[in-house]
Amino acid sequence: MSKHHFETVHKGYPITVELGWDRPMRYFFLVIHKPAELIDSAMKVECEDLLYSNWHEEDPFGHGLDYYRQVLRHFHIDVPESMFTEVQQDYIRNVGNRVVKHKADGSFTEAWP
Repeated sequence: MSKHHFETVHKGYPITVELGWDRPMRYFFLVIHKPAELIDSAMKVECEDLLYSNWHEEDPFGHGLDYYRQVLRHFHIDVPESMFTEVQQDYIRNVGNRVVKHKADGSFTEAWP
């Protein structure tokens, strides 16, 4: 599975957006990690650790990257375009075991697990 991380702030709280490609299961995923103090009215499920997870969706496996763009827009969270570009490349190449940290300027670094 590839995991692309971006650390940012949402409503004054630090969050981490994780977008990726699950090679064995063949689906895209999105998870937004948050501190327990952040409660957001747009959350689908109240959870201490997550603002959003595709696992909370009725169909957690059937969404493409455009759907996750909309989820992030719904929360008013901006991520670098490099995340979507790189995850799309992971899908095309069917990449697994890739961990990438993205920066706001679009640059990124890889750290293999």
